[in-house]
Amino acid sequence: MSGRLPLVLGGRTVDPPVVLAPMAGVTNAPFRRLCRSFGPGLVYVNEMVMAAALVHGNAKTRRLVTFGSDEEFRSLQIYGSDPDFVGRAVRALCERDEVDHIDMN
Repeated sequence: MSGRLPLVLGGRTVDPPVVLAPMAGVTNAPFRRLCRSFGPGLVYVNEMVMAAALVHGNAKTRRLVTFGSDEEFRSLQIYGSDPDFVGRAVRALCERDEVDHIDMN
């Protein structure tokens, strides 16, 4: 397809430029592994997680922020309405090197 540009996330080029959308209760590690078997090289985003729940250390939310040992690119979507909580959640994830990419909603 001429004229198509690849998606570049940090130092990673994603071509074709396709990303699996995060879906609460669906895009867990086993589902992402299954999808990768059909479309290797794409980006598979973890489930959506609430920024405030991450900041408060909610155990269920912490379990959502898990990736399989075979996941070489860890992408996660964070959502929230309070910019302070979103910023604190992003900072914590980055400081702990838990993700390679964060999609914010």
